[in-house]
Amino acid sequence: MQRVMIIGGPGAGKSWLANKLGLRLDLPVIAIDDLVRRSDGGRRGDAEIDADAIVVASGKRWIIEGGNTRTYHQRLARADCLIRLKPSRLTRLWRVVRRGGMTPALLRWTWSYDGVFGPKDDAVILAAADRGIACHDLRSPAEVLRFLASLPLPIRHDPFAHQQGPKSV
Repeated sequence: MQRVMIIGGPGAGKSWLANKLGLRLDLPVIAIDDLVRRSDGGRRGDAEIDADAIVVASGKRWIIEGGNTRTYHQRLARADCLIRLKPSRLTRLWRVVRRGGMTPALLRWTWSYDGVFGPKDDAVILAAADRGIACHDLRSPAEVLRFLASLPLPIRHDPFAHQQGPKSV
């Protein structure tokens, strides 16, 4: 895996999984949320966000986690792996609340995500399958942990491999 696209609603675990995979696969992690905000905290325009998401996706190696369904197909065209995280709504709500997202707007958004963006997520899953892209539709924390456990451990360089064993006397 050299280019991994991770999608799912708020509280699905996208950032957590992206960071775990980034360490395991030695890939840079890009969060779509980071492309949305200006340095002064305001929201950037859709055209700017989309352009930056497409530029990032043109790279050779990456994990891109997050929404922005407007650029799903451009990212998918470059991806060699798609992961959708879709734990239960209650799990997602609990995670959003736990990380301090008690705003009514975010709670409503988390609850309504499946109805609004679920069909777009379903469509990108089908498109990935049609293109022969490795696709993982993970629906519980246990499935995510099994997926991580199924990956090969990274090959680590042994700094002592060049040294010879003890000399015989």
